[in-house]
Amino acid sequence: MNARTALRALAVLLPLAARADSLSFTYSASIYQDAKEVALRSPEGVACTGGSLVVADTGNRRLLTFALKESGIISQTGEVKLGQLTSPVKLQVDGKGNLLALDGKSHKIVRVDANGGFGGFVELKGAPATPMILGFKLDAADNLYALDVASGKVLVADLAGSVIRAVDLPKGPVISDIAADGGGTIYAVDGVGATVWSAAKGATAFTQLGKSLKDRMSFPSYIVAHQGKLILVDQNGMGLVLLGLDGSYLGRQLAIGWNDGFVYYPSQLCINEKGDSFVADRGNNRVQQFTTAR
Repeated sequence: MNARTALRALAVLLPLAARADSLSFTYSASIYQDAKEVALRSPEGVACTGGSLVVADTGNRRLLTFALKESGIISQTGEVKLGQLTSPVKLQVDGKGNLLALDGKSHKIVRVDANGGFGGFVELKGAPATPMILGFKLDAADNLYALDVASGKVLVADLAGSVIRAVDLPKGPVISDIAADGGGTIYAVDGVGATVWSAAKGATAFTQLGKSLKDRMSFPSYIVAHQGKLILVDQNGMGLVLLGLDGSYLGRQLAIGWNDGFVYYPSQLCINEKGDSFVADRGNNRVQQFTTAR
């Protein structure tokens, strides 16, 4: 059995239907190349707002920016290459439109200024050790949540970069990513064990939400809290898994494939204010746009 046959078999075992109270993702468009027809290579990150999209074109060691028009046309507006960001993997945009990018080699978060220049590294003042960041998120107030494996904690920093909260990661699970909701609850996903953990506002440790979902997902590598739900990018299961905030299973979206509308080793997901969602479809060397609706 070759690799693709095995992956197809895995996808069949994972249910695709989503409950009626869940979200559905309908294919809209794909980005395969830049304006100069240079093909994307293993893109791992996406960040979006209502009118813009940033892509971490990881294999080409660059960021690409795009404008999203009402007509549905996506047009490239710029390219960013920085010596301090040679392996961009995860992106976030703050409330003012400023971009933060995680470098997968240095494990540092880089600020990219409005002109596409280096705006400095994010310094976490008061961190218990020199941070080694594997993932990060911003909440609605632009507080930064960093998955720091050096200290074994999730560090929460305010706008000034001062650490205002530290939550111990659970012992044993291999945490692949974190998310935060509007109420200050932090969520963490164990990619290997396929479990989700949470720490309510004020908590100093995580507790597991429900049982392992190994029968529902293969290796969840990214998590987003969105409209009262958790959306997990199931990297090895080639799709998205939707959960309630209590960890209850709501269903799956997308499936393995190479045609438009399917995914192959997806990496990061973002959803803008209009309900447009973008998936970094790493294995297919593209970014895909979907409309997201209940």
